[in-house]
Amino acid sequence: MNHSLDRETSRLNPALVWLVVVGIALVGLMAMSNTLLVELTASAPASVAQASLAPGTEGLLRQTASHLSKMLGGASVGGFPGFEPPDDDEKYRRKIKDQDYSAEDLNGWVKEINNFLNQITKRNPGQSLEELLERQGLSQTQIREFVQSLQQAHYTAKGMSGHGVNPQTVLTLDSLMEILGVVPW
Repeated sequence: MNHSLDRETSRLNPALVWLVVVGIALVGLMAMSNTLLVELTASAPASVAQASLAPGTEGLLRQTASHLSKMLGGASVGGFPGFEPPDDDEKYRRKIKDQDYSAEDLNGWVKEINNFLNQITKRNPGQSLEELLERQGLSQTQIREFVQSLQQAHYTAKGMSGHGVNPQTVLTLDSLMEILGVVPW
């Protein structure tokens, strides 16, 4: 009887070993697929807001907002802090606060805005300004405020074109706004 039990056990052993090996392999595959899934979901952005901006874009957006802020009396633009003139330049502080700037001032600021927007478009080809601002983490209200500030700057510069604002500066802004998907007024 002992002898027949050994024969039955020996017939079961290969089947049992095979089941154990297959089970271990399945557990390993499941663990690998779970790890891969976790890695994929961790590395892929869940939304546009979590996607990263091209290097330097955040600073360029901040500088653009700062120059737009100058035309708005130093108010914040799209969640970016407002422009603060140096404490030791009372004349400049008054100019910004009272929005008492000249067409030449405006021309200079719009040239700087053009410079920043040009760099933004080169670093982020094919991206609209709204997409970039969303990636920056701005809310829809802040994005609208930023875009409206840019449109207002365009409107003001266009109104002063030829009267202290170089018409080419306005044309450059037109072109950059078109590339960024911003409709001028």
